[in-house]
Amino acid sequence: MPFNIFSKPPKPEPAEMTGLIKISGCDNPKRCGDVIFVHGLGGHARGTWHPQELPNDDNFWLTWLAQERPDLGIWSFGYKAEPFEWRGSTMPLFDRASNLQEYLEVSYIGEYPIIFIAHSMGGLLIKEMLRNAQTFQKKAVIQQTKGIVFLSTPHTGSHLANLVDKIGILARSSVSVDELKVHIPQLRQLNEWYRQNVDSLEIATKVYFETRPTKGFLVVDPDSANPAIKDVQPIATDDDHLSITKPTSRNNLVYKGVSKFIKQQLLINIGIEQAKPEAQYNNSSVIYENPDGQVPLNSPFYIERPEVEIKCYESILQSGALIRIKAPQKMGKTSLMSRILNHSKQKGYRTVSLNLWSKENLTDLNNFLQAFCAIMSDELGLEEQIDKYWKKRLSSQVNCTNYLKDYLLKNINTPLVLGLDDIDKIFPYSEIAQEFFVLLRAWHEYGKNEDIWQKLRLVIAHSQEVYVSLNVNQSPFNVGLSVEIGEFNATQIKELVERHKLNWSDTQIGQLRELIDGHPYLLRTALYQIATGNLTLEEFLKVAPTDEGLFRGFLHPYLSLLEEDKLLKAAMKKVIESDIPVKLDSAQSFKLRSLGLIEFKENKVQCLCNLYRLYFRERLSE
Repeated sequence: MPFNIFSKPPKPEPAEMTGLIKISGCDNPKRCGDVIFVHGLGGHARGTWHPQELPNDDNFWLTWLAQERPDLGIWSFGYKAEPFEWRGSTMPLFDRASNLQEYLEVSYIGEYPIIFIAHSMGGLLIKEMLRNAQTFQKKAVIQQTKGIVFLSTPHTGSHLANLVDKIGILARSSVSVDELKVHIPQLRQLNEWYRQNVDSLEIATKVYFETRPTKGFLVVDPDSANPAIKDVQPIATDDDHLSITKPTSRNNLVYKGVSKFIKQQLLINIGIEQAKPEAQYNNSSVIYENPDGQVPLNSPFYIERPEVEIKCYESILQSGALIRIKAPQKMGKTSLMSRILNHSKQKGYRTVSLNLWSKENLTDLNNFLQAFCAIMSDELGLEEQIDKYWKKRLSSQVNCTNYLKDYLLKNINTPLVLGLDDIDKIFPYSEIAQEFFVLLRAWHEYGKNEDIWQKLRLVIAHSQEVYVSLNVNQSPFNVGLSVEIGEFNATQIKELVERHKLNWSDTQIGQLRELIDGHPYLLRTALYQIATGNLTLEEFLKVAPTDEGLFRGFLHPYLSLLEEDKLLKAAMKKVIESDIPVKLDSAQSFKLRSLGLIEFKENKVQCLCNLYRLYFRERLSE
């Protein structure tokens, strides 16, 4: 919770919110820098920086920065610094500085350039930590610190700290508040040290300060917020002491300023697949691409989900990794898988992407597994030797396992990443599906003990719930990293609009979102047609739910499917005829969700977007 001298004692902060908290990209061995957020009095590692002070919601400016700069590690440092003794434990600034320094060392911070973003007392903590590092010859952090952004930091003390002495009737002030008293010698000495050393240490400085009172008091006045660094002009904001840490949009002055500061101090060093779209996006003549199929690797229109991509990139580097991507149709499973495979290639791994779900390969298990091995051989550039390894007295599963282990894996020198997309298409072929999934789970388990199997990493993607009957200990769908992707949020929708060079108001974006929500395919299709001048937003909104609109070819197969399945049709009619979420049979709910037609609201469901409601309401009633 933020500093509020009139609040009730909060619940104890969870242990996992103290120390260095990973937000995004922190385990990327090729990152080009680390950005570390440090809160102030009574702060929280995540809540301090979130507009609604939500500790578990990812839609806030730390993740926005991660979307802009996936090449950076984004961290938040959480620590106990309560203004009153009855609110919790604290420690003197000097001790906390050495505590922070130890956290940095054990997390290997100092191997890459560093930017600190500090609020209030957090700024004093950073300066004290740097002075401590200089004193004790901790050169890594000193040399790698390239910049500090101070948000309402009381460099010479805060008048509110003096006020605390006058409210002893409420509580005793803690050591943290005592250290903030106006112009105490320690603060003057610390600020003087920073002023004398900042140039020689080559640390860039950015300063923002509040102009609005908090609880009737200006917590940090402009004079105290000014560290008096040559050529550094403190910047006033329309914020109070709390809101200055909580940008509500990417247009916020602090957010844009911090983003620009980071770019100035840390050179952009993103991968090839990300550098290309950046260059293309900055080109005034954008090349628009057909939105059908996966989003190309070099596309400027791929919207990142950093909390998803970073986890996948980190996971695929682990021995014997297994990643399961689940999402309704047209949500971006294939686009994500292609990026995981491409990331693996950048690491020097071999990659194979397979789609064996054609009917000629699904006649029986033996034929299916032989086709699997043959295609794997071809993709890896190895001669197909199925006849040599397929023993008549052994089962097809054993033969397939031996072929993979003794021939394919043995003849490559790097890890192998195998991508299996749309794997739910073999669910109807229950015998093949059961045996193949048991194999995938077995290969994953082998990787825990055998070196050669640790070379195999699996990525599987599906849109439906798994209806195949599998023993819990033989299923690949309950192990490894589970990733679910869905609709874009408001921030991502706005980003996609901007990448299409459409200068829309929030009202116009809201109109688009009201009709098609955050469905990635629907959004890209609509924006492509509008950006290329084929129709206006008003025309699109008018005709979209009709057979004259863009989505007739997309929606008609769904209509045919619903007409063929009476139970599914009845379930969909119930959903679209209700203005509130409804309860459905679980089987029908999962089928409709796998198609991307509905979304869950706790144990109930509702139509994913008004486009579906308007289109199907008229046609299903016929």
